[in-house]
Amino acid sequence: ANLQEVGMSSGEQNHIGWAGAVAVRAGRLLRRWRRSPVTIGAALGVPVVMIVIIRVMFAGMVEQFSGAEMDMTGVAVMVGVSQAFTGGLLGAGAIVQERHEGLPQRLASMPGPRSAASVGRILAEAARAFATTLAAVALGLVLGAEFGGAVHLLGVLVVLAFVAVSAGAVGVMLGHLVETPQGAFSFAPLVMAAMFFNTAMMPREMYAAVLRPLVDGSPITAVIELVDAIIGGGLEGQQLLVFVLWFGGLVALSLLALRRRASGLRRWVL
Repeated sequence: ANLQEVGMSSGEQNHIGWAGAVAVRAGRLLRRWRRSPVTIGAALGVPVVMIVIIRVMFAGMVEQFSGAEMDMTGVAVMVGVSQAFTGGLLGAGAIVQERHEGLPQRLASMPGPRSAASVGRILAEAARAFATTLAAVALGLVLGAEFGGAVHLLGVLVVLAFVAVSAGAVGVMLGHLVETPQGAFSFAPLVMAAMFFNTAMMPREMYAAVLRPLVDGSPITAVIELVDAIIGGGLEGQQLLVFVLWFGGLVALSLLALRRRASGLRRWVL
């Protein structure tokens, strides 16, 4: 049963290395999600619905108070980033459920690097998150978003790919730290706050003065400013630094937490 779970025969098991083990663990999840209409709908349908809702509800208000049309480029990126992290929280809840069912223990009993399961899960979650951002960008283009030429669009996609890895890492970390699926999703208000307090939702000047520091420090604002710089061809070190501090920091924190938890479990077993 264990071999079927990860898709390996006994001969493959004896010869697989770390990279191969990571690919097997990630592939197991991606194949399962590919066969799930609910998973595909959540990854690709929800960002589309969110963009439509934001456009219908807020476009008129933004245009009335700012004198300019809503920035669909920023909205597409904002929704893609926020929904990538929301998907990560849903993935965290699934990990908690798998822990209760004993799946990680069965996978850990198999030969191979112990880190392969976590890294494979992060890559699979990152792929799902990146699909979410692609859906948001695609609809944004349909609704008039401007991402510049092909080179600029590629740069934006690289940024969103890094965001997707960060969302996957955070989701996997929470899945191993919290004890209930509801506990994992209790972090959703933080994602919602970041979604509504940033320069893509509304220009900074439209927020109350007391809220502007929150807008300036939002991780989504960091993404928006980096994307705008890439599209405009005026990329500066400060924009890249803020982005890396936010999302690189989340990846580093997640990996450190996973490593410490794995070390604690090994000591407990011994």
